[in-house]
Amino acid sequence: MFRSIRDMLMTKSSLRALRHRDFAMVELAGWSAAAGFWFYRIGLQVLTWELTHSGAWLGIIAVAESIPLFLLLPVGGTLADRFDRLILARLIQLAVIIVTAALAVVTILGWITPLVLVVLAVAHGVTGAFWMPVRLAMVPNLVPRDDLGAAVALHATLFNLARFLGPALAAPILAVWGVGPAFAVGAACYIPFFIVLFLIKLNNTDARAEAGRKMLDHIREGFVYAFSHAALKYLFVIILVSAVFGRAYMDLLAGISEVVFSRDPKEGVAIFISAIGLGAIFGSLLMANITAPKSLLRAYFICLAASLFFLGLFAATNNFWFAVGCAVLLSVATVGMDITSQVMVQITVRGEFRGRAMALWGLFSRSGPALGAVILGWLSGFIGFQWPILGAVAITALVGFYIFAQRQAIRAGFEAG
Repeated sequence: MFRSIRDMLMTKSSLRALRHRDFAMVELAGWSAAAGFWFYRIGLQVLTWELTHSGAWLGIIAVAESIPLFLLLPVGGTLADRFDRLILARLIQLAVIIVTAALAVVTILGWITPLVLVVLAVAHGVTGAFWMPVRLAMVPNLVPRDDLGAAVALHATLFNLARFLGPALAAPILAVWGVGPAFAVGAACYIPFFIVLFLIKLNNTDARAEAGRKMLDHIREGFVYAFSHAALKYLFVIILVSAVFGRAYMDLLAGISEVVFSRDPKEGVAIFISAIGLGAIFGSLLMANITAPKSLLRAYFICLAASLFFLGLFAATNNFWFAVGCAVLLSVATVGMDITSQVMVQITVRGEFRGRAMALWGLFSRSGPALGAVILGWLSGFIGFQWPILGAVAITALVGFYIFAQRQAIRAGFEAG
C-alpha cells in the first residue's frame, strides 16, 4: 500500500518533479536559501519600523530594494539568455551571502541608520535583479517540458513552506537577540544552496541569444517580443497591475500591525508572514497539476477575483485574527496567480527569449509591490492604511475586468505560439 501511495505521489502530484536529480538537489537546498530570504525580509521591515516608525519609510526601503530590479532586471534577463546560467547563479549567490552578512555586521555593531539601511537594501536589490531571471530561467533546464508545471508548483510550495516556517524561527531570534543575529542566520542559510550549485549540471538547455550585439539591443528585443505577442502582452499588463496594487500590503505589514491592530511589529509581522506562507503552501498544491493553457488562464482569473475579495476583507477589518485568516486565503489566491502566470509564460515563450521574458515577469510580479507600497505608504500618513488598500482593490478590479474581456485573444495567442 505504501509503495502504491509513493508511486502515485511521484507520478500524479508536483512531487514527480523530484524524480530529476539535479532539480531535486536545487529545490531541497533552495529551501534553506528561501528561509534565509524570509529572515532578511522580516528583519528589514522590523528594523525599518524600529528606526523610523513611519509608513512612508517602509515604502522607501521597499523601493530602495526594488529600484535595482526596475533598472537591472532586463540586464539580468539578457545575461541569462547569453551566458552559462549555472556560472551566473554561483557568482550571484556569493554576492547575496556577502550583502546579507554585511547587513548583519553593521546592525550588530550599532552602525545602522536609515541611510545605511537604504544603501544595503539597494545592494540586496542588485543581487536580486541578476538572480531572479537566472533562477526562473533555470527551471526548464532542470526538468522536461511535461514536468514544468509540477516543477514550478513544487518550487512555490517549498519557497512558501520557508515563508511559513521562517518567521516562526525568526520570531524568537528577533525577540531574544534582535534583528542583527536574525540577519546573520539568514546569511548562513544561503550557504548550503551555494554549495549545491557546484554539484549539479543543467539539462534541456535553451538556445542562447545571438552574441555580438549590444546589450540595449537585446533588452529592446525582449520588450518588443513580450508586448507584441498576442497572449503575453495581456498577461504582463494584469501581472503588473495586480502586483502594484494587490500586493503592496505585504511591504506595509509592520505599520499595519501597529497602527491598525495595535500589535508589536515583531510579533504581528511574523504572524502575518507565517499566515501568508501557510496559505501559499495550499495554493501551490492546488495549482500543481494544471498544465493546459486554457485551464491555467481560467485558474488565473479565479485566483485574481478571490485575491481581491479577501484583500478587501483584510483592509476592512479591525480584528487581528480575522485579518490573519484573510491573509491565509488571500495568499492561496495570490500564489495561484503566481504559479499559473509563470507557467503560462514559461510554456509560451521561445527559449532564446526565456531569460528576458522571466525578467519581465519578475520585474512586474516581484518589484511591482514596492511601487504600490510607496503610494499606499505615503497615503497612510494622511488617511491610514485601510482606505488606500481598498482603493487599490478597486483599481485592480477595473483592470482585471478589462483583461478578462480579452480572454479569447489570449487563448488565440497561446494557440499561435
